[in-house]
Amino acid sequence: MEMRKISILMALLITGYILGVWNFLLVPKYLIVFGLKGMTIVLVSMFLALLLMLREFEATRDTRYLIHEFMVKVARFPAVTLVVLMFLLVLGGVTLYYTSLVFVPVFSLSTPALLAVVAVEVLLILALLVVLKGRTVAFIGALSVLLVLFTPAATLLMRSKVYSFVTSPRALSYLSHYRHAIFSSGQPLTLESTVFMVVVTLLGLGLGAGVYYVLGTFAPKDLDFRKVLVAVVILQVILSFSAAMSTVYSIGAAYQSYENAQVRYNQIHEELGKVFTNPNYTAQQAIEKSQELMQQLKEVNKTLTNFKKIEVYAKNGNENPIKAVETFYQIPRILKESRLPGASAIVALLMSSLFLAGITTVIVLVEIGAQITGEVMQVGRGGSVSFISLVIGILGGLMAYPGLRVMLLAVPLSIGALVAAVEAFPLVRFPKEWNRELAASIGALFLVVGFGAMGYVFAAGGSYARLGVVIGILVFLPLLFNRYLIGPAGRRG
Repeated sequence: MEMRKISILMALLITGYILGVWNFLLVPKYLIVFGLKGMTIVLVSMFLALLLMLREFEATRDTRYLIHEFMVKVARFPAVTLVVLMFLLVLGGVTLYYTSLVFVPVFSLSTPALLAVVAVEVLLILALLVVLKGRTVAFIGALSVLLVLFTPAATLLMRSKVYSFVTSPRALSYLSHYRHAIFSSGQPLTLESTVFMVVVTLLGLGLGAGVYYVLGTFAPKDLDFRKVLVAVVILQVILSFSAAMSTVYSIGAAYQSYENAQVRYNQIHEELGKVFTNPNYTAQQAIEKSQELMQQLKEVNKTLTNFKKIEVYAKNGNENPIKAVETFYQIPRILKESRLPGASAIVALLMSSLFLAGITTVIVLVEIGAQITGEVMQVGRGGSVSFISLVIGILGGLMAYPGLRVMLLAVPLSIGALVAAVEAFPLVRFPKEWNRELAASIGALFLVVGFGAMGYVFAAGGSYARLGVVIGILVFLPLLFNRYLIGPAGRRG
C-alpha cells in the first residue's frame, strides 16, 4: 500500500514537471503543421528520451549516490553537474516568464506589472518550498491533477462554443481543414523542422536539468519507474493533443472574427469617407466622429494582425520557434475580440492550464536546483532554495524586455539537445554494459541534433539570438576543467 502511494506521488511529481509550457506553446504547432508525421517524430524522440530518463534514474537509485557524488565517484565527470545546474537556471527563468505571461492577455498588464507578477511567483515558490518541505510533492501533485482536468475541459468547452459561433462556410472550411490536419500526413518534413521537433520534445520532457538523477537518489529501490514514466508520457501526449485542438478551435473563431473584421473594416472606411461631407455634423463633431472611427479601425487592424500571426503559426513548419513561441497567447485576445459565447470561461480554463503547467515545472526546477546546489556548495536548504529562486526570478524578469527575451529563449532552443547528450554521457561509465552502449548511441544522436539546432538558431536569428547561442556555449565551459573538479583523490582513483 505504501509503495503504491509513493508511486502515485512520484507519478504526480513527474507529471507536474514534464507537463510544462512547451506542450502548449510549440508542440501544438508541429502537430497541426505536420500531422501524424510530426506525431511520429515526437513519439520516437520521447521513446529515446525515456530510455535515458530511466537509466539516469536507475543510476543514482541503484548506487544510492547523490547526483554530484555519482558524477565524481562513478562517472568521474563532476563538470556535468555544473553544466546541468546552469542550464536548469536558464530553463527555469524561461519557464517562469512564460508562466507569468499568462496574465498579460487576460488583464492587459504593462511591463512593470508583469515584473511584479514574476516577483510574486518567486516569493510564493520560495515560501512553499521552505514552509511545506516534505509536503511539496503532495502540493505539486494536487496542482498536476488540476492541470490534467482543466486542459481537456477548456478544449471541450471551446469546441461546444466555437461550432455555434462559426457560421460562414469559409470559416467552417478553415476550421475543418486544421482539425483534420492533426490526423493527416501533414506537410512534408524538413530537416530544420525535424531538428526543432526533437529539441522541443526533449525540453518538454525536462532532459538536461539533472532532474532524473536527483529523483533516483531518494526513490525506493523497488519502485517500478517504467510504469510511472509510461503513464506520465501518455498524459503528456493527450494534453499536447488537447492543446493542439484548442489552437485549432481558436483558428476557427479567429477566421470568423477575421471575416467580421473585414466587413467592419469596409464599413468604417465608408463611414470615414462620408463624415466630412455629412451636413448633420458640425466641424467639431466631424473631427470627433473621425477620431472615434479611427480608434475603431485601430482595433479592427489589431484583430486582423492577430489572425495573421496564428495563421502563420498553423501553416509554416519552418517558422522560427523564437517567433512562434508566443502565438498561443494570442488565443485569449482572439476569443475576447470575437465575442465568442463563453469566452471568459474558456480563457480562464485555458490560461489556468498553462499557468499550472508552468508553475509546477518551476517549483520542481527550484527544488532540484536547490538539492544540487546544497550538495555542490555545501549550503543549507534555506540558502540553496533562496539562491536558485533568486537567479531564476532575475532571469525571468529580464525576459520582460524583448531583446533579452530573444537572447535567453535562444539558449534552450540552441543547446537543449546538447545538454541532454552531455547529461547522458556519465552513463557510459556506469557498470552495466547495455547502459553504456545505449547512452553512447542516444547521446551521440542528440549531439548531432543539438549542433543542427545551434546552427539553425544562429542562422535564422538576429544579433540577440546569436548572443544567446554564445551564452549557451558558455554553459559547457565547466567541461574544460573537469580534471581539476575531480580533485587529487578522484584522479588517483
